[in-house]
Amino acid sequence: MKGLLHAVYGLLHPVLRQCPVCLREVRGEPAPSPVPVWHPEARMRLDRLCGACATRIPWIWAPMCPVCGRPGRCGDCLRRKLTHFNGVRCAVQYRDEMKGWLADFKYRGAERYAEIMAAMLSGAMERLRADFGGAFDLITAVPLAPGRLEERGFNQAERIAAAVSAWYGIPYRELLKRTRDTDKQSGKARRGRIEDMRGLFAPVEGFAVERQPERSLRILIADDIYTTGSTMNDCARAILQAAPGAEVYGIAWSRT
Repeated sequence: MKGLLHAVYGLLHPVLRQCPVCLREVRGEPAPSPVPVWHPEARMRLDRLCGACATRIPWIWAPMCPVCGRPGRCGDCLRRKLTHFNGVRCAVQYRDEMKGWLADFKYRGAERYAEIMAAMLSGAMERLRADFGGAFDLITAVPLAPGRLEERGFNQAERIAAAVSAWYGIPYRELLKRTRDTDKQSGKARRGRIEDMRGLFAPVEGFAVERQPERSLRILIADDIYTTGSTMNDCARAILQAAPGAEVYGIAWSRT
């Protein structure tokens, strides 16, 4: 009888929620949609999306490049002479809809995207863990230039990395700093990106991590966009400079 009454109440008083992306009010329980995320906290955030927004997410279901996880042929990894990271996985493809979401978050201060994008990043985290195994000892984020951080007020990669840190129990540490400012990378050709990123990152002062006596230290770097891999590679180089022998992995919200 209680079950019947609950069902009748649900019909008369449907759940009302607001989609965190389009801000439309949605009635009824969220329709189950296939997502490559299993952590309950992350899935709960994704369930808040309306059906229209949820179906627009271009998930990377089948990574093809064994190094960066791109869902197609990857010339960047083939051409790179020296790769400092062990592997990277990305959550979604950087299509027009995703460009709009990231622009709202980064440049228009729509912080409601933070948990949704972190939940999406969890898909990359879980794929990385499945493909490379083992636990991660620390997670850090690609740092912003001081001027850009002051202008924006927050580091979007740090925000989403902090949520992943809390959900998966991986301690978050600031491990990296920028050595100089660079122009925006959007619109630059591959060669220009690589040149800009070379030697751009360094370990923070007082960099200290606890070594694992029985295995290599495994450090995870989080970023919002992975394009050529130059940023991730130079961050990994800087970490290995301070922690030789560590294994460095990366996760990114989107892959161009």
